[in-house]
Amino acid sequence: QGVIKMRVYLSGMPELRLGLNDKILFETSGRTKNKGVELEDVRFHQCVRLSRFENDRTISFVPPDGEFELMSYRLNT
Repeated sequence: QGVIKMRVYLSGMPELRLGLNDKILFETSGRTKNKGVELEDVRFHQCVRLSRFENDRTISFVPPDGEFELMSYRLNT
């Protein structure tokens, strides 16, 4: 199991974007030669735009101030 924890102290309300090298992204983009990780049981903080993740596997969010858990997951090995 794993988590991505954030500590954010930004001014304004910027949109942040993260990309992961997950297996589904590589398969849908035709890059099957690249090694990706297979994420399971993914849970996101409420600030994450789930529709964006479902469309292009980008984690897009406007973070709250301070510390929070952006996502939790389990790797399929």
